[in-house]
Amino acid sequence: MKKNALLFFVFCVLLSAFVFGLDKGAKIVFQSALFHVKMPMWLGALVFGLCACVLFLIVAKMVEALKNQMHENMLKVSGTRANMKMKKSDVDEALLLLLKTMTATTEGDLKVAREHLKSLQKIIGKGAMSDFLELKILKGEKNFDAAQRLSLKLSQNKESELVGLKSLIETSAKKKDFEKALQSANRAFETRQDLYWVVENTFHLRARASDWRGALEVLETGLKKKMVDKERYMLLKAIAYYETGLQEKKEGKELGFIKYVTQAYHVCPSFEPAALDLALIYEKEGQIRKAEKLLKQIWRINPTYDVAKAYLKLFKDDSPLGKVQKMESFALLNTKNPSLNSFVLAELDMKAKLYDKAHAEFEIFLINNPATKKIAKLIAQYERVANHNEKAALNWEKREMSCGDDCLWVCSGCGQTSSKWKPFCSKCGKFDPFEWVLCLKEKK
Repeated sequence: MKKNALLFFVFCVLLSAFVFGLDKGAKIVFQSALFHVKMPMWLGALVFGLCACVLFLIVAKMVEALKNQMHENMLKVSGTRANMKMKKSDVDEALLLLLKTMTATTEGDLKVAREHLKSLQKIIGKGAMSDFLELKILKGEKNFDAAQRLSLKLSQNKESELVGLKSLIETSAKKKDFEKALQSANRAFETRQDLYWVVENTFHLRARASDWRGALEVLETGLKKKMVDKERYMLLKAIAYYETGLQEKKEGKELGFIKYVTQAYHVCPSFEPAALDLALIYEKEGQIRKAEKLLKQIWRINPTYDVAKAYLKLFKDDSPLGKVQKMESFALLNTKNPSLNSFVLAELDMKAKLYDKAHAEFEIFLINNPATKKIAKLIAQYERVANHNEKAALNWEKREMSCGDDCLWVCSGCGQTSSKWKPFCSKCGKFDPFEWVLCLKEKK
């Protein structure tokens, strides 16, 4: 480098001599607002050469320093790699501790899990892996506040964003903070729409927030991405349409209510709430035949006590005997739940004073089912009116207190009961959990 600088300086001296030889009287003027300098041409060339030489030396020094720094960094990296190779034996121990931590967490031994995690952190340090394990332990401890904070931290890192968002949804839901859970779900939905848990959670949380149109958007995406099967898609779409219709009704938009209930029924004819409301709409409009046809169809697919009541209500002018005859004909269409036929006919027979037929229906019902409150009450009435057996009547009235309820919607998640279908269980919060049952088991 110094040799090159020397050669450059010699070149500048020779150039100055050459310029001087050409024109000994030539002058160079340097002028600015601060100074005015006049010097011979050869001296100007010499000064320029000296300045260029100094500048060249400074740049050369900087380049040399940069090369030295890069060399030093390479040595450090090589040293780190060599050090890592030296500690390669720790990898087996780290993997074993990782396995032990996960196993202890799964088994619920959270104290031991924490001990293993501390030992693991001494080897691998704190990072995403230890955060994931910490998160699992916090959930096991039901420390949802701390879990939520850690989930938020993970969600802010691009590499662990989805893991953090999923955990945020879970922890927020556990804390009943459904607004925050929905925010996390919407963010996850914007990021990835091809994951089942993203579609499922976003749909359910939008539905819980009564954003049924937003829930429909998620549902359509889920179908396109093959995250939901066709049958389930049809039911969920019917629920979303039906609930949108109920919102329209609350706002006084009757036409909107009719539109969405009709769509819900056509999307999923087995969805009983939409079928019953649509039948009632037809009845109010005087379209009795359409209502009867619709109720017969739902009775074949999904028979419930409310369907039978809605059907019999169409024939308001019929006598008790006429209703028995109508129900006997209607019962032939129900092959899925024959006990429901006996249940309804027993009640109608008692009203029509057809006691022998009522007794026969009681016996058929009790062969396959426990006595329910209504059946016990009807049998007590039968014993008193038809058999004039007061003692037997009192026994059945006493037994009624311990009999199970009948004709209820029961949550498959927690066993909560409801007289009407609901999209969410008020106790456990599960979505679409209610299944209709004819009778519950007798109380112990």
